[in-house]
Amino acid sequence: MDIESVRTGKVKHLAGANLEDEDLSRCNLSRVNLSGATLNGAILNGVNLNGANLDGSSLLGCQLRQADLRANFLGATLMQADLTESDLRGANLRGANLMQSRLAHTTLAGAFLSGANLMGVSLQRVDLRGADLRGANLNGANLAGANLTQADLQGASLSEANLEEADLRGANLAGANLTGANLLCAELAGANVAGTNWVGTCLKGTVLEA
Repeated sequence: MDIESVRTGKVKHLAGANLEDEDLSRCNLSRVNLSGATLNGAILNGVNLNGANLDGSSLLGCQLRQADLRANFLGATLMQADLTESDLRGANLRGANLMQSRLAHTTLAGAFLSGANLMGVSLQRVDLRGADLRGANLNGANLAGANLTQADLQGASLSEANLEEADLRGANLAGANLTGANLLCAELAGANVAGTNWVGTCLKGTVLEA
């Protein structure tokens, strides 16, 4: 693999490539095909992956800080990855594994996260407006102060999740599991809560109606 050609953006087809531990910081990889690629431990800070295809790729422990990640990560492994301050607006993360990843100050507005594994992940004050989180695993996740307005959480599992002061106005929580969750002072005006499991949920100060 000619890494310099990759860094300069001359290579657009890297399906199945092994780029483990490579330093591709600030490279322009927009619209590059990286489906099934191995990028474990790679340094991709500031990288441009807008429109890139990382379907089924492995990015275990990757550094992706301040990056443009508006890409296809369908079924990708992003465990322990650092995505701090990155742009994931509208990104396809369906079925992706994001356990132990760092998502502080990221933007996930309109992202597709249905079936994604976000168990125990910190999403404190993260922008998730209009995000598709249907059937996602958010058990034990920290969503304190997160913006989830108009988000679709139908059938999502939020057992023991922290949603203190989260904005869930107009969100779809139909059939969601909120067993033991903390919704202290959360905003749920206009939310769809049909069939939601509230067993052991803290609703002190929660706004349920407009």
